[in-house]
Amino acid sequence: MKKQDSILILVLLAAAAVFFLGFRIWNRKLPEEVVVYVGDLEYARFSAGEDKELVIEGENGTNRLIVKDGKADVTEASCPDKICVRQNPISRTGETIVCMPNRVIVAIEQASQKKIRSETGG
Repeated sequence: MKKQDSILILVLLAAAAVFFLGFRIWNRKLPEEVVVYVGDLEYARFSAGEDKELVIEGENGTNRLIVKDGKADVTEASCPDKICVRQNPISRTGETIVCMPNRVIVAIEQASQKKIRSETGG
């Protein structure tokens, strides 16, 4: 290997490192939140990293939501079909669990930038 080949390899590695770090900095995700809707109204909103158990009073019955280790799971429901209970726990932005009979939606959403600034005093 010649000296010029070594220099070229080092330059390529440095460029790759700069692109990788730039990508990580520019594409930082906002924190995720668990958001519960009943009908058209927001019922509850909290950090997905917060372990929580919540009984949701839906329009036609109740659902039990457990959030643990960053995953939200409906474990009990008063609806007849229990499709929401059989759904896998959700943990990524955009995923939802829906209970149509009780009109309950549990969703993972990114926290809004405005809300984060107001909480941190910025």
